[in-house]
Amino acid sequence: MASSLEIRFIVCVYGCIATSPVRSFPSHGLDAFDDLKSLVTVDSGTGGVALFKRRRSGGEVLVYKRDRSLGGREVPVGKREENWPTTRKTTPLSSNDYNDEKKAKITRLRNRRKEELPQWWPQLLNSGSILNEMINREEYQRMANRLIRAMMDNKMSGKDISENDIIQLRHICKTFGVRASIETANARDSLYRAAINLVLSYCEIIANKSTSVQINGEDARQFIAGLADNIGLENTRAARMVSAAVAARTRSRILQAWALEVQDKHSEALFELSKVCVIHRVFPPEESSPEMEMVARGLENHLSSEQRESILESLFTICGEDTHRSLVEALGLVGIKDSQDKSGATVKMDS
Repeated sequence: MASSLEIRFIVCVYGCIATSPVRSFPSHGLDAFDDLKSLVTVDSGTGGVALFKRRRSGGEVLVYKRDRSLGGREVPVGKREENWPTTRKTTPLSSNDYNDEKKAKITRLRNRRKEELPQWWPQLLNSGSILNEMINREEYQRMANRLIRAMMDNKMSGKDISENDIIQLRHICKTFGVRASIETANARDSLYRAAINLVLSYCEIIANKSTSVQINGEDARQFIAGLADNIGLENTRAARMVSAAVAARTRSRILQAWALEVQDKHSEALFELSKVCVIHRVFPPEESSPEMEMVARGLENHLSSEQRESILESLFTICGEDTHRSLVEALGLVGIKDSQDKSGATVKMDS
C-alpha cells in the first residue's frame, strides 16, 4: 500500500498534469519534487521519516518524526532555522496569486459598499403623539408584540405576512411610541422584506406621477424608514435591503415590458415601464450604484443593445423629465450619445 508520503507526491504530480501544458510538465514536475524534498528528510540512524513544518513567522522550522511505537504518529523532536528564499518560482502548487487576487476583489467590493444612508432616506420624526405622557405604553407594547407573534406564526405555517398587519404594526409603534420585539434577525429581515414589497406595490399602482405615494396617510419613505426603527433594524442595513428590492423590481419590470412588446401589447408594456419610473422617483438609486450595475449585467444577457435603447426611448416618453440617470445605468446605456436629441426628453442626471 502506498504511504501517505507517496500519495502526496502523486497528488503533486497529478496537479501538474491537470493544470499545465504537456511540454511544461517536466519543469513543473521538478519543481514539485523540489518542494517535496524541502519538506521531508530521512533519519540515517533509524530510517525514519522526518517532516519539516514552517511556522507563519518565517524561517523557523519545526521538525516532526513519525514514531512507529505510536502507530506512525508525528511527534515534534526539535526545530531549526532555514533561510527561505524571498521569492519562489510560481508553480501549480502555489496559490499565492489566487489568494491575493481574491483578497483584492473582496477589498474592492467592501470599498464600493459605502456605509452611508441614501439621499432619499428621511429624517425620522419623533415617535408617538403628544398623548404619550398620558397613556400607559405597556399595553400598546404588548399589542405590538402580540401582532409580531401572529405574523411570525403565519409565516411558519406557510402563509404570507399580511399587509394589513404590517400597516397596523407601524401605526401602533408610530402613534404610541413603542418598539416591537423580534427574537431573531432572520424573522426581522423577513418582516421588513414583506414591508418593502408592500411599499413598492403601492408605488406601482400610482397612476398619476405627480401624486405622492402614501401608506395609511404616511409618506412611503417615512413609512419604510420608520418601520425599520420600530423593529430595531439598523438604518444602513434597511437601506441596502430597499436598494436590492428596487433593483429586483427594475429588472423584472423591464423584462416583462419587453416580453409584452414582443407580443405587440404596446400599451401594457408602457404600463410596466411606468411602474419603474415611479419606483425610481420615490426610491432613486445612488449614482453608479452596484445594484444598477448588476441589473445592467443581467439585462445584457437577455436584451441586445438595440432593444435596450428602444426601452430607454419608451422610458423617456413615459417618465419625461423624471427619467433618472439610474434608469440609464440599469439598461447599461450610460455612454449613449445624444440621448436628448433621440428622445426629445431630458435625462435627469441627479439621483
